[in-house]
Amino acid sequence: MHIISDNDLFQRLVFDNPWWKFTPETEIRFRHPPKRPFFYSFRTRVLGGAERIIVLAGPLGAGKTVMVHQMIAGLIEGGVSPQAVFYCNMTVPIYTAADITALFEMFCRRYHHDETAEIYVFYDEIQYVSDWRDVVMRLAELQPRARIVVTMSSAAPALVTGAVSDDGNVATVVLPPLTFHEFLRFRSSEMSSKFSSTTHSEISGYLETLLRSQSGDKSITIHAWALPTLNAEFQRYVNFGGFIEGILGRKEEAAAFTRSAPGGVADRIMHKDLSSIFGINDTQELNKLFNILAFNTARQVTMESLAKAAGIAKNTLRKYLDYLEAAFLIRRVARVDKNALRFQRQVAFKIYLTTPSLYAALFAPLPATDAQFQLLAETALVAQWLGAAEVEKLAYASWQGGCIDLIALDGETDRPTRVYKMDWQDAYGREGVPAELVRFIETTNPAAKPYVLTSATTHQASMGGTMITMIPVALYAYCVGRDLVQGTT
Repeated sequence: MHIISDNDLFQRLVFDNPWWKFTPETEIRFRHPPKRPFFYSFRTRVLGGAERIIVLAGPLGAGKTVMVHQMIAGLIEGGVSPQAVFYCNMTVPIYTAADITALFEMFCRRYHHDETAEIYVFYDEIQYVSDWRDVVMRLAELQPRARIVVTMSSAAPALVTGAVSDDGNVATVVLPPLTFHEFLRFRSSEMSSKFSSTTHSEISGYLETLLRSQSGDKSITIHAWALPTLNAEFQRYVNFGGFIEGILGRKEEAAAFTRSAPGGVADRIMHKDLSSIFGINDTQELNKLFNILAFNTARQVTMESLAKAAGIAKNTLRKYLDYLEAAFLIRRVARVDKNALRFQRQVAFKIYLTTPSLYAALFAPLPATDAQFQLLAETALVAQWLGAAEVEKLAYASWQGGCIDLIALDGETDRPTRVYKMDWQDAYGREGVPAELVRFIETTNPAAKPYVLTSATTHQASMGGTMITMIPVALYAYCVGRDLVQGTT
């Protein structure tokens, strides 16, 4: 019987790193798929961050591997020696039982990289490596000047960008599902035809002007053509925005893709390699729970009700919830009381899908007139913050006789800074400002900014001296996604 040798393993590395064969005379040409806006902050961290190890984390299908290859192309095109760039994808079966430290040392010996060498190291889906932190830290010790990037689809050190661990050596960058802002950018060609002679840059410029006009007590004026088109794009984003076919293809093609998508969603949920990291063996039970959670996205649930509905013990339920959140499939949002105070025991919380298009993939796309659509619109709004530190300060309030759909809490005082009520039916525009929203503001923080997120109503309202902004949720979601990539709030 023949044994897989180190040379066999290295030949696979050569296949995965075709740039190693480049010579000074090679005409370097890489394909250049569109870059997500998050690429530029990621590149800055890789090239000049204080941390030596960058963890690029996010759900399966978010584009982490594409971003890594875009980074590699940029390095080589920018003058870095092709033989100073190492890439290893840990989903390749031949690497499963390999000693990745030995693979790395083979690379260093082959290209004469001593401990003074400036090299770039990329490991894709590192979570499949046992004790990956220890392994990667050893690599950093072997090559003190190396910049190391690892990608993870589960069990990352943190769920938000900016978190630093391991004595400041490891920084996490989260690549979330597509934001609405990105969705509109990638859809620019079709949007141009919908807006006739209006280009996407003109649409974006119009939206920016509109957002700036919110200051003061002035009403917000929106062109007659803008909201229907923006809402149509938002509906498409809600139903298909998590899938590239839903972004770039015709609506019929997106719908056809969604009909075949549940299998792909199930693969994400029941990915045995990922779930086994959390000690999960019953993937059918896990899938049943995820279906329940998806159907109740943006609703309050309790451990008691979930355990009963799924037919599983609470300890098992907690493990499943931890896994689904660590795999970037759901996000839990904490509950506060009518005084915006946290509960000592969080028995109730809200569940959000990390992208509302998972709902369409599991069940069916929804028209904007469906009663459930408001919950998907709220899910889409929360999805805009995923990956940013602000998502950890989101909460909601519920008490006997009242509720606040979403609250942004201050990072230091834990007091509300922004308070949101959803109103997809535009009922408050006809019936007046919700009194419970005003009372909540007066009780918790009169300086907080209240918003009523509507389908089409756009104006400033006042109740008891409290100014309230009514703004379409599609427009506000665009604003949040834009601010996230610009590093503002």
